[in-house]
Order: sequence, then structure tokens, then C-alpha cells
Amino acid sequence: MPVSRFLALLAVLALSLGSVQALTWDETLDGDLSGDGDFPSLLGTLSEGSNLISGTMGSLDGTGPLDADVWNFTIAAGYYLTGINLVSYSATSGSPSNDSFMAIANGGTINMSDPSLHLSNALWGYAQDGFGNTYNDLLALLDAGPIFGGIGFDGPLPSGNYTFWIQEGSDQINYGIDFVTAPVPVPEPGSLLLLGVAGLWSLRRRRR
Repeated sequence: MPVSRFLALLAVLALSLGSVQALTWDETLDGDLSGDGDFPSLLGTLSEGSNLISGTMGSLDGTGPLDADVWNFTIAAGYYLTGINLVSYSATSGSPSNDSFMAIANGGTINMSDPSLHLSNALWGYAQDGFGNTYNDLLALLDAGPIFGGIGFDGPLPSGNYTFWIQEGSDQINYGIDFVTAPVPVPEPGSLLLLGVAGLWSLRRRRR
């Protein structure tokens, strides 16, 4: 292939990659998110980098029907979820409470009555960091859990299909949550070579 044609192909590829839009959902524009764990809103595959979900949950007086938000998403092969960051959190009236709940499960549904089936769950919201500030790192809270029973996990979430559920018990909360993905690091060629040499050396020793 001529060099000029190859460079042109690279330019087209770079342009196409640069035009990939982040996955977003804004309830004011895209409609209300599902409140049913058996039929979550299907958001699709998360894009590399930020994927912002924003909406409203709970109820104005804390006694009426409590609006839960439940959505399903996929982390593509070769990527993992490195962050679930709370970027905004405010009560419609008065000061926000501390009893917002979140849970995550493997697969296309989440059981809203049996927390033992969750991958993890935790309370989150205003003042969760102990200093009167909103706790931003929701993935760290889930990683440290589950606090109401569940499977548990350690570290960034790998590729796969997941369902996420958030619930507020005593107020109406406006929120923005950013799901951040990144490519899984590829070992350096030198590291792969060292692993190969170590493997051959180990095999040779076993054969002696």
C-alpha cells in the first residue's frame, strides 16, 4: 500500500474514533428511568471515558411513592469500570439526607427485595465523607461493601453486563453520576518476554 494511502486511512480512522460520543442519559431530555429491577432501562455499552447519568429520585414528602431509578449497562471486552463518580447531589427542598441507597448486580436484572443477590450495595449521599461534603467515589463505597449482604467484588469492575439501582428514602434528590471506563492495560513486550522466559525456566526445572 502506498504511504500516502496508508496515512489517509489512518486519518479517517482517527476521525472516526474521535467522533464517538459518550453515553449519556438525562431524564429531563431522554425520559424517566425505569423503577423496575426486572425491566431496567437499557443504556447500552459504556463509551471510553465519562458516561453521565442524571435524573431525580425519591419523593417530595418522603411518604408518597418513592421513585427508584434502575438501569442496565455493558462494559465492553478489553475495558473495565474505573470509577462511579457522584458529580451532583441536591435535594429539591431543604437539606439532603444521608439515606440514599445504591446496589449493583451482574446481568440484566437486579433483585430489589433480596440484597444477598447483589454484587454489592451501600448507602450514599450528603456528608458520607464525614466532613459535610458529598462523597464522590461511589465505586469505592461499593468496593468496600456490600453492607446489606451480597457477593462483593475487589477493584475495578471487569467487562460484562450489569444492572445499577439507586433509591432515596426520605426526599426528592437530583443527581448526576459519571461512570468512567478505561482500556485494560496491556503488558509491555519486555514484561511478556520475561514471563515467557520464567515459564520456560520453571518447566525446565520440573523436567529435571
